Amino acid sequence: MNIYWMKRDFRLADNLPLLKSLEDKCIVLFIFEPSVSYNYDFNIRHWRFIYQSIEELREKGLYVHYLYGEAINIFENLKEKYGELSIFSHQETGNDLTYTRDLEVAQYFKANNIRWREFPTNAVVRGLKKRDGWDALWIKYVKSPQYHQAENFENCLKDQDLESLFQLDEDLQSQLLELSTKMILGGESKAHEMLELFLNSKIESYWGSISYPEKSRYYCSLLSAYLTWGNLSIKQIYQACERAKPKIRNKISLEQYMARLKWHCHFVQKLELEPSIEFTNLNPAYNDIRKKKNKKYLKAWKAGMTGYPLVDAAMRCVEKTGYLNFRLRSTVVSFLTHILWQPWQAGTGHLARMFLDYEPGIHFSQFQMQAGTTGINTIRIYNPIKQSKEKDKNGEFIKKWIPELKDIPVEFIHEPWKMSEMDQIMYDFKLGQNYPKPIVDFEKAHREAREKLWGIKNSDKNKHHAKKILKKHARRNRRES
Repeated sequence: MNIYWMKRDFRLADNLPLLKSLEDKCIVLFIFEPSVSYNYDFNIRHWRFIYQSIEELREKGLYVHYLYGEAINIFENLKEKYGELSIFSHQETGNDLTYTRDLEVAQYFKANNIRWREFPTNAVVRGLKKRDGWDALWIKYVKSPQYHQAENFENCLKDQDLESLFQLDEDLQSQLLELSTKMILGGESKAHEMLELFLNSKIESYWGSISYPEKSRYYCSLLSAYLTWGNLSIKQIYQACERAKPKIRNKISLEQYMARLKWHCHFVQKLELEPSIEFTNLNPAYNDIRKKKNKKYLKAWKAGMTGYPLVDAAMRCVEKTGYLNFRLRSTVVSFLTHILWQPWQAGTGHLARMFLDYEPGIHFSQFQMQAGTTGINTIRIYNPIKQSKEKDKNGEFIKKWIPELKDIPVEFIHEPWKMSEMDQIMYDFKLGQNYPKPIVDFEKAHREAREKLWGIKNSDKNKHHAKKILKKHARRNRRES
């Protein structure tokens, strides 16, 4: 019996393990694992997106079993029932939990003579020791032919006994059915519609809009969640961009977008090479800073109540929509780690739960880059006031997500603490009651963070470790074809 184990690949097109599994009698399954739902980085919005994606596959004729239980228990049951098994799946570069799970499952398969064929995902190379020539491998991959769409499902079987044994409980089923009008819906068809809309209507304005909170929500591709959960492959997006090139006038905009497709895989590859970056500093020179958590600061940051409007608007926005543009993601992480001086590990779980497009490889790498703990990247401490004035000049984004500031005039929207007592009376607003005062002094915190971080960056200890990091993770290109 062939078993197709769906992980982060909810599509019929360009899906080799699905095609291979359908060559003989096959059971297709997705496992809602309790251990995943209890993990620090999980939110029901992730499973809801997956559920929406699977429902569409079912409508197209591919029967996917919904199973609730731990993977190894389910495979033990399948082994007992069907005897000889062949497992097909894509490789997954996930968090420590799924990594450990895969190691345990692989050990069980080996001990029970079960063949497990794992196929590469999005140009990420398993077993790579260093990055020499990786760019050329990436180009070769994204330009290679796509696998044809799975259409013949005659070999796809339905096992009602299996579903009954590992049945989803009613509470989970009801949660999966809930919808939010502010979040995008999962599904392969919706992903292709979004890609087509982006390349036909939005790409011309992409490059000039990606850093602006409101513009980016419209002009960015919004494909990140579809890529994270495999409604689209990186190859499909890249080749669609190539086909669109002749009709796109703003070549720089398209080039910048396509460059970010490579960045996506580059950061996932970093986690593949070094799984420990989920929890520990990439550069040990930074191990002696930010050791204490401040519960008050963390609570205010998560709730969007720090007193800094752009930061608070962003944190409220991501809770409701599951999405922030790159500039806002950088700003809120910078604020957490530099201005509030909190360990970056204290924020990874919350934003992982909020991001609908949570991709572990990108998530932990970017957190460390913004926190300044890689030792090889420029230290950037974003000024939320400056960012607010430049990227949300009229306060549209702020007023949208912080209704208590909706009547505040533009001259104060970025810095409401500058309102005089008379101003507050005039606008029926009381700082500290309607909206919090700044939780810390930005200038003081900025100065202290900069001195500490640059002191470490210029140290011999940092330089020593930075050389090793660059040797392992830097991409030394061979000629690309």
